[in-house]
Amino acid sequence: MQSSKNIRNFGIIAHIDAGKTTTTERILYLSGSTYKIGEVDDGTTITDWMLEEKEHGITITSAAVSCLWNNSMFHLIDTPGHVDFTAEVQRSLRVLDGAVVVFCGVSGVQTQSETVWKQADKYNIPRIVFINKLDRLGANFDFVIKDIKKKLKAVTLPVTIPLYKNDNLKEIINLITMKKLSFKEDGNINEIVGLTNDETKYAEKYKEEMINTLTNFDDKILELALSDCLKEEDLIKAIRKGAIERKFIPVFAGSSLKNIGIPPLLDAIEHYLPSPDDIGFINGFNSKKEIWEKILFKSDSDLVAYIFKVQFSREKGIIAFLRVYSGKFKNGDSLFNPRTKKRERVQDLLKVFADKFERIDHVSAGDIVTVSGLKDVKTGDTLCRENYQVLLENITFPEPVIFMTIETKNALEKEKLNTAIDAFLLEDPTIVFKEDKDTGQTLIGGMGELHIQIILERMKNQYKLDLRCGHPQVAYKETPKNSTSYTYVFNQKIEGNIQHVTLTLEITPDERTKGNLIKNELDKKQSDIFSSIEKGITNGLNSGPEGAYPVTDSVITIKDIEYDQSKTSPVAVEACANICTGYLLREAKTILLEPIMKLEISTPVEFTGTIIGDLQSRNGIILNVHKTGDVDVIIAKASLKVMFGYTTSLRSLSQGKATFTMEFLLYDEG
Repeated sequence: MQSSKNIRNFGIIAHIDAGKTTTTERILYLSGSTYKIGEVDDGTTITDWMLEEKEHGITITSAAVSCLWNNSMFHLIDTPGHVDFTAEVQRSLRVLDGAVVVFCGVSGVQTQSETVWKQADKYNIPRIVFINKLDRLGANFDFVIKDIKKKLKAVTLPVTIPLYKNDNLKEIINLITMKKLSFKEDGNINEIVGLTNDETKYAEKYKEEMINTLTNFDDKILELALSDCLKEEDLIKAIRKGAIERKFIPVFAGSSLKNIGIPPLLDAIEHYLPSPDDIGFINGFNSKKEIWEKILFKSDSDLVAYIFKVQFSREKGIIAFLRVYSGKFKNGDSLFNPRTKKRERVQDLLKVFADKFERIDHVSAGDIVTVSGLKDVKTGDTLCRENYQVLLENITFPEPVIFMTIETKNALEKEKLNTAIDAFLLEDPTIVFKEDKDTGQTLIGGMGELHIQIILERMKNQYKLDLRCGHPQVAYKETPKNSTSYTYVFNQKIEGNIQHVTLTLEITPDERTKGNLIKNELDKKQSDIFSSIEKGITNGLNSGPEGAYPVTDSVITIKDIEYDQSKTSPVAVEACANICTGYLLREAKTILLEPIMKLEISTPVEFTGTIIGDLQSRNGIILNVHKTGDVDVIIAKASLKVMFGYTTSLRSLSQGKATFTMEFLLYDEG
């Protein structure tokens, strides 16, 4: 295994169609991991290996690959760009040390670009930017730089810039060496030569901006620049330091499809993204000491590994994707899962290459690998040794916003459906399967129409299930309308004894997106019963009085409780809290909330008015309209219920020339 100093754990993240998978294919080819460049349009890419990905031409599930570049081992995760699969991005970023963010040279910062950028901010991920598709008509390197600064509030540091000849992108200028690079058809560097006088003038403006930015963050660079002693290695070192500390974002130019600019990007990943040693540690909860402590990224420390993804394979069973943060283990070892309190034996230790696997003997701190043979694991589990039980912070995934009824065509397929459901629940934490209380049918919940469509296609392709499906249904929520309090007297027989509990709760509406908060005003003598009250309240909030939908955005305060500590069971207290919450919600009255979606529509100018008129007829609100290249970009918000089937409507309104993306914004009144 490589030294952790030479490991780069990074992801490729971007808006849909910015060129993530195409960029990944070039990285794999140029690093020698593949003998042929795969193409998204041909369905021949390595990381888009699922049948559904090939058919739709999009990345659906994050794919991990490993490759070597110079002396470094790259563990790369290609993530989806479609908002319906944003949880794949989230759980990948959870275990990565760095990211390459790909932007379209024409469109700049798009809706999902902002989403993945915020996710990277959440996990404090150092990143570099690759501005792709600079060969296209309307591409503008400077526009994208300004767009990143404006919309993402990022300090940018261009390191390579595009060089055009007769309006065609042919070469890249490296501002550190002040030389231009041309590329062969396969993406390898053809030659590196000096700049002409005109090219030098063009590049010097960017070089001056680069040095000015570096001197703002690095006094040593300022001293060297003033004394005219600045060398290439000084710039590389300063850029690496600033990028890892997230002072600025190094930016690189190119066109993945035309095989321009990828070798400098590979060098940048090695030079400017952090190794596990640079990150140093992660915080973990020591369950025996009941304290949070630093888990150092060292192979000679106690073992701590984190499962960020679980996949079901008919040949290998459960396959767990994990990041080893500290320590090491080998094939045949027993690992401990603090969540289940069970030991799990490693049957096969595998280096992953999309849907292919290579058996290896051992792993150590910094590695990203897969393990088969684990029986009872799920996304978010920590694996360690039994004598050192540590839990890493879990991932919180968004709730489904759309449901659909599904049913088998005959009773014989019911068992196959249950098998499929178990597998999908294991793999995808954003999917929900539940029973419709009114009809008894199975409901599938997901992040959008495409998300559910893909699951149904996979059921058909992988499990030979041809299901009958209902119309999409919105996942509503409720929120309290008024502030009020309620006292409930519980007086029932439980476990053979009459249980007496008197509980007073108070409810107050909270701001949108706040969720629910339970406050405890009981004195210390009664605090031991708090967990039972909390559990009862939580269960009571699962079904509001308006339409039996989950309740959100409320503050519930436990004001008072009277009970006999020697005779009253926790079950009675929980039941009392549950019933009291129900009455409390009826007294407060609730408002129905529905998912409000944010839309970004790119359209030729001649269709802008028609599309805006259609959105307004759906009670949509136009937030902004701006021009990007030769198209208008419409930003709007609208209720999810009026946007079902919008793909077909937009195609009709724009003669098939407009495109759109839609993401969940918040729950609010329609």
